[in-house]
Amino acid sequence: MKCPVCQADLPDGAKFCLQCGARVGEVEESNPALLALAEQYERRLRENPKDATTRFNLALTYIRLKQWGAAIQHLELVCQQEPDFPDAWFLLAVAYSNIGQKEKSRRLLSEFVRRFPDHPKATELRRRKFGAVDTYPSTSSKLLSQEVGGSDESAGKNEASTRL
Repeated sequence: MKCPVCQADLPDGAKFCLQCGARVGEVEESNPALLALAEQYERRLRENPKDATTRFNLALTYIRLKQWGAAIQHLELVCQQEPDFPDAWFLLAVAYSNIGQKEKSRRLLSEFVRRFPDHPKATELRRRKFGAVDTYPSTSSKLLSQEVGGSDESAGKNEASTRL
């Protein structure tokens, strides 16, 4: 069995690629419109491999398809090609979190906050880190609370102290 993203050899019955984290095996049927969109972006990238915007859009499409390994590969390239592309850094952290690489995701979120301190998501991350009330919920709020809120043990201590 081979990974559809990175072509690594996988043990039979694997659900995720050990190399890139892509989902393998039984996968829900993909949206044909998203698959066609991904093919369009891939075609554009073959014509102009340095087009960071097209590569980012392809990564977004892979995220929608839940093809995390492919999204990570493209987001890594976007971050190399355009280091001042904040959404690429943030979504790279989201993608790593989704394949279970929480520590890598935390490091990327820290780097994101350091590089882009005025970005709205960086502001939200800092607010959550310091226990402020979330007045700006986002679609990634679960990741933000998991990644920046600290360990489960510290969260339990915070809950206990608020009950007193």
